[in-house]
Amino acid sequence: MSSLNRSRRSMIIVFLAFIVPVLAAWLFLSQNWYEAGTNKGILLQPTITLEQQAEQLPEGWQVGYIAPQNCAITCENALYVMNQIDVAIGKDTDRLTPVVLHQSESLQAGFNHSAPHITQLVTPELIEQLSALPENTLFIIDPMHNVMLYYPTHEDKEQMITEGKNVLADLRKLLKLSRIG
Repeated sequence: MSSLNRSRRSMIIVFLAFIVPVLAAWLFLSQNWYEAGTNKGILLQPTITLEQQAEQLPEGWQVGYIAPQNCAITCENALYVMNQIDVAIGKDTDRLTPVVLHQSESLQAGFNHSAPHITQLVTPELIEQLSALPENTLFIIDPMHNVMLYYPTHEDKEQMITEGKNVLADLRKLLKLSRIG
């Protein structure tokens, strides 16, 4: 009789060893205790696919910013971070282009910045397609013209530099895993 009890006990232990992890995983996922994903930006669900005038964008990946009417501290911080990202990306700098989008040519003419690596484009149609994004955000555009991640901008330069590190981390991951662009 005791060997039968030991056999049952062993069978129950083996059964629990397989069932308890499955139940624990189900509990964690159903209660949202585990947050999946490693991206540091805000993921767009669904992504925004740029269709009209997307051919104006440079080849490859882009970090984009929609220029406001007058460039204040937040705008200057965003431009500084975009320039630093282009320098910090290292060997992948030829795969990435920082892009500032302008509503009109008159706004572009009055736009004065000291970021030499940034491409400026006048594209009101693209800006219209990006209307779902919050104002004053940096965003990533892939080579297929999909906007998938965005990042808030900050007036405080230190916070903006930290946000730039987040953009850089996500870009490094995307460029490493991407076979296009």
